[in-house]
Amino acid sequence: MKRIAFAAVAAALCATPALAQERAANNSLFIEGGGPGLLYSLNYELLFEDDFGIRVGFSYQSLSATASSGGGSGSAPASVITVPILATYLASYGSSALELGGGATLIRADGAASGNGLAVSGPGTTVLGTAIMGYRRQPFDGGFQFRIGIEALVGKGLALSNPDPNKVGVLPWMYLSIGFSI
Repeated sequence: MKRIAFAAVAAALCATPALAQERAANNSLFIEGGGPGLLYSLNYELLFEDDFGIRVGFSYQSLSATASSGGGSGSAPASVITVPILATYLASYGSSALELGGGATLIRADGAASGNGLAVSGPGTTVLGTAIMGYRRQPFDGGFQFRIGIEALVGKGLALSNPDPNKVGVLPWMYLSIGFSI
């Protein structure tokens, strides 16, 4: 009789989601330093099934470009627009989570420039691959969100030092973000 009662209690505990907490706040708005947006980005993320997310961001950066020809030199502004798009997975432990993700960063450059680990040879659009791994604090019922982690960007024109716009490289990068989940 004790075995039957123990088995019934064990089955009831396994069958009920009492130990699992469902996320009430599935939308996040945050600003991120570093990360897939390179220098910074403003982001929106939608979580579904409590563990998976899709995020999109936007960043605009103005760089200074210097050119020399025939003994003279001049400078011209160059701008870079980045749009990071990622899929994420959260291994949640209460309000804390291990965050894993991957995706792409679309980059539109106007002009040739180099800065922040990125070199562009002229106007155009390119795509960088990205993978992230980090820590996230995000309460299930919403509120302040904090994220910190590392990532790898892969694509043409990336390097820690002396980036070459014609060579594929890997740029290890960090990210830190703050925002709110609602």
